[in-house]
Amino acid sequence: MRTVIPATLFALLALSPPVAAQNVIFVPGGGGVTADAAQDIAVGNGVISIRKIEFNDGAWKVEGRDREGRRVEMKIDPRTGEIIRLERYR
Repeated sequence: MRTVIPATLFALLALSPPVAAQNVIFVPGGGGVTADAAQDIAVGNGVISIRKIEFNDGAWKVEGRDREGRRVEMKIDPRTGEIIRLERYR
């Protein structure tokens, strides 16, 4: 079971077309961006393997890897879903 879920997620992401624009997800009622929405924003911007999502210093911080295997760090505004910082490392 531990390998089925990641393998399925990878297969679904591999079949999806590349995304050029940022996907912003708003929570109804003005509640801001949830952790699930932050994850969706990261995936929509090329992160296929998420290692950590945390809320720190007033923003969502997402760490993971992209399709090329590069380490990605992303900071997301919790009110708007805007990506404040996006860095990719070798």
